[in-house]
Amino acid sequence: MKNDSNDTMGATESSLLIATLHSIKIILYFFISITGITANGMLLYALLGHRSLRVGEFLILNLAITDLATCIISIPFDIAEHLAGGFHFGSTLCLLVYPFQTILMAVSVITLLFMSLERRRIVIQTLLPRNLPKRAAKFAICISWIIPVLAIIPYALVLRLDGANCLEKWDEQWHVKVFTLTYFTIFFVVPLCITATSYFVAGKKLRDGLKQLPDMFEGPERAKSEYIKRRTIQKLRVTRAFIIAVVAFFFCMLPTHLVWIWHDFSPGAREHRYFKDILVFANIFMYLNSVLNPFIFRNVSGKTFQNLMAVCCKVLGIRQRTVSLETVHPKKSQTGIEMEKSVRYTARQQICNDLNSFDNYHETYL
Repeated sequence: MKNDSNDTMGATESSLLIATLHSIKIILYFFISITGITANGMLLYALLGHRSLRVGEFLILNLAITDLATCIISIPFDIAEHLAGGFHFGSTLCLLVYPFQTILMAVSVITLLFMSLERRRIVIQTLLPRNLPKRAAKFAICISWIIPVLAIIPYALVLRLDGANCLEKWDEQWHVKVFTLTYFTIFFVVPLCITATSYFVAGKKLRDGLKQLPDMFEGPERAKSEYIKRRTIQKLRVTRAFIIAVVAFFFCMLPTHLVWIWHDFSPGAREHRYFKDILVFANIFMYLNSVLNPFIFRNVSGKTFQNLMAVCCKVLGIRQRTVSLETVHPKKSQTGIEMEKSVRYTARQQICNDLNSFDNYHETYL
């Protein structure tokens, strides 16, 4: 009897744990999706509002599009699959959804690689033209999509719908091992090594330049020294924001890669009791990167995030102009209608100022 009661209590606790984990997963998925759509949508709207984009801004635009697609397509499909208890979307989507999710991850890392090379060019090769032609940025964006699409074809060809599961059906077990290691090397190890080297060289160049400034200019040229110092600090701050983005990508993406390497190289991984839960939380870390990028790049300009919030309010039609009358001090002779007009005008003027300052931010961006 005691054994039966213990078994019953154990089963109850296990069911409670599974239900709790399931609820946490769904809540985190919804939070990441909604926050990512909002933040990346604001960033896209702001960048597309510029009449002319530089190479770095084109690359951030590409990264924002990738992150937005992740939040709109990848995460909702994962939520639906969780709630439905399997893949019930047909064989066609089985061939498209998982490969597309993988492509988005690869596009992100290649875009970050191009960003690091562009920052290194700006910092190191000072005698070359500061701004590359737009076709260079568009070419880089095309490459960032073409390479992942071609690399993911073998993976798409082995996907099969098996009941309520979309599974990989490789001819030989070593095929999947080769693919996993190749993908990990091409779209994680190599790009991050090149990116880290580029930022290390650029950061060292900037810091060495700051140390040499006091000895380069004397007397009347001190003002020039201060100007160059401010410009160098600005470059260092922008470079630091890009480095943070790469570090965030590393820590967010690494768990997913490690889980799949464990899955493909360890025979008992697939039957592990908590493998699916571990994979889900690894994917949550991966999706979290799509939310972090817009907040990371707000540091490029001090008021960028506030300006983006103003843009978001304008897009969503939030009536920020309905400010509390306690914050406005109209003349005593004003009527109620005049007071309301004054409040609306003040709020509209503030939003316009925010938008104008955001339009000018890209002039000091790079």
